[in-house]
Amino acid sequence: MDVLLRFGRTVVSAGLVLLVPWLNGVISPVEAGGRYTKKGPCAKDLDSCTPRGCADVDTDLSPEDREAEALLNMLKRTKPQNGTPIQLTFADFVKLQQLADDLVGQGQALSAEQRSRLRDLRLSESRTVSEGDLVELRGFIVQDSPRPKPSGPESVNCRLSRAANNDIHIPIVEEAQDEEFAAIVVEMIPQARPGSWNPTKLKGAARDERPVIIRGRLFYDNKHEVNDDSEHDNGQPKRFSLWEIHPISEFWVCIRADRKCGETLSKPKDWKKLADF
Repeated sequence: MDVLLRFGRTVVSAGLVLLVPWLNGVISPVEAGGRYTKKGPCAKDLDSCTPRGCADVDTDLSPEDREAEALLNMLKRTKPQNGTPIQLTFADFVKLQQLADDLVGQGQALSAEQRSRLRDLRLSESRTVSEGDLVELRGFIVQDSPRPKPSGPESVNCRLSRAANNDIHIPIVEEAQDEEFAAIVVEMIPQARPGSWNPTKLKGAARDERPVIIRGRLFYDNKHEVNDDSEHDNGQPKRFSLWEIHPISEFWVCIRADRKCGETLSKPKDWKKLADF
């Protein structure tokens, strides 16, 4: 008797199982809910990983969701324009999350039209910001966390497994003693990442409670959900906002012995680029 197996939205017979992509190392078996539990790399190395990442090979997604995934991947790899960054505060990230919740929500795919709603977001009567803008934030790297560290394989980087092929996930908080649930996330992408941008240096700055300033592209990580309550950890990355600085274009560390650097880079001698720290 022929046996029917379910793969995502498609039902096939056991006689066709040899055609299932997981046997080629692209997609692994499905779980009971009908989604793939694990997927292998879709490129041989980072140089051959296109800006769309693995979106085009993920046949468990609908065409609309594949396009949303491709757009997400491309945004993660888009470097910000040069210019004067918009200075943001942690209070601004609270406001931005409230606006995003109303406009697009959390934990779901976003089309290009939906992402276009994340433009000209009003922070105050005189200040607006959009996804994609060059922004700046001052804070501290979380101390009590296994991060900063490279994230696991992701579609954006063609699910390659080595640390050098993946984003470095860095939780940033307003005060040195704040816990990770009070963080936002900033990320260093692997494409053309300097070797001096590494977790060892970042953890050194965290251990010494040195203020840091991050510049990069404002990005909304819609695939996740906020996880800001230590008593009700929902298993998502710990943070109070899904807005990120991603990718990072500049990373500065306060070098004053008393750690009393200002809120900006207005006194350059107080700061060093991470590469020189």
